[in-house]
Amino acid sequence: MQDPVLKRIFILAALVLGGWVIYLLMPVIAPFIAAFFLAYLINPLVARMAKYNMPRWLTISIVFLGIIVGVGIGTWYLAPMLWQQLRYALDNIPAAINWVNNNALPWLENNFNLDLERINTDELSAAIMEYVQTNYSANSVQQMVYRIAQSGLNIIHVGGLLVLIPIIAFYFLLDWNSMIRRLQLLIPRHYEPTVVQITRECHAVLGAFVKGQLLVMLLLGIVYAVGLQLIGVEVGLIIGLVAGLCSIIPYLGFAIGIIAAFAASLLQYGLDWVQLLLVLVVFMIGQAIEGYVLQPFLLGDKIGLSPVAVVFAVLAGAQLYGFVGMLVALPVAAVLVVLLRHAYHTYERSVFYMGYRQPASVKVPASSSELSETSITEQDVETHLTLQDDAPELGLHSPVLEHPANYSSSPLNHSSKHGNNGS
Repeated sequence: MQDPVLKRIFILAALVLGGWVIYLLMPVIAPFIAAFFLAYLINPLVARMAKYNMPRWLTISIVFLGIIVGVGIGTWYLAPMLWQQLRYALDNIPAAINWVNNNALPWLENNFNLDLERINTDELSAAIMEYVQTNYSANSVQQMVYRIAQSGLNIIHVGGLLVLIPIIAFYFLLDWNSMIRRLQLLIPRHYEPTVVQITRECHAVLGAFVKGQLLVMLLLGIVYAVGLQLIGVEVGLIIGLVAGLCSIIPYLGFAIGIIAAFAASLLQYGLDWVQLLLVLVVFMIGQAIEGYVLQPFLLGDKIGLSPVAVVFAVLAGAQLYGFVGMLVALPVAAVLVVLLRHAYHTYERSVFYMGYRQPASVKVPASSSELSETSITEQDVETHLTLQDDAPELGLHSPVLEHPANYSSSPLNHSSKHGNNGS
């Protein structure tokens, strides 16, 4: 006879040892995790192209090639303009410092009774050089060569990861369906329908959110960039694109964009209230388009979070994992909403909530009009069939629809069978 205490201690020790090994191997596991999520994001597009009856490796290659060509074309057209605006910004740094010393600081002193010290370019340059010499000094040729070699190795490592992650994602996609089926077979048979249902709902929420959010970021960046360029802001393209990318975090894109646009307008035109008002109009138009057009039509209520919950999720993610936590806060919150909804429904049906256990009984309807009183309603069947339509993208298969024995044992089918016999 096995001692249950020793068995639990052994299981706990095995879990701790496995977690420690995973922690040590995290630098090796991280590219595989990134490749898995990349494959997860690309798999719906691969699944949609599967209807053309092409080999899966060819479909995946076409998708990857399309992404590479799209990124290349975008870089080809945007890189020269971005470089030109970046050069303009760097060349105007001395003029910006002079404007701050001669205009901004005196205005603050006169209106708020402050005594502010002027920016000294010589002292600023000396401080920067001192910092560089302190942190990046090379006392000998050997140290310099070592630093250059170390930097080169870091660059090679990052470049290798950028090449390795798509390759691993390719192989994940190539074996995606069989991999998901093997994972599904690991689920205990009693819990498989529930786990598959929850997984499909999480997949539907994440897929809709990712596609909608990417389109919102792209379109909002275009709106900001075009608007700022039209009102004459020289670095409007850079500010618009950065504001659009930062829109993945709620309210961050608007805050960064409008502050940067105000600063650029002040440095370019001085204290021109008309120009500042035009900048404000551009961002108000962008917010109106986002709130009344992009969000309702592209995102809708995909996450199921109130604005207060969205702010809380972003702040909690920032507190736990910094900038990365802010990026993943909303997708994680969307998954948690699905899990909490199922946990709440389970709690409502629990003995602890009801206070007593109701005897299980199946009512045999006398006619088809009483089918709504059975334990499975038409709405449940419709919801199940809707989720079944999304199954090919994820690779999950319904144990209820695939196994006739499971379907025949459902209360709806059981009731219908007796109803037909009775008639």
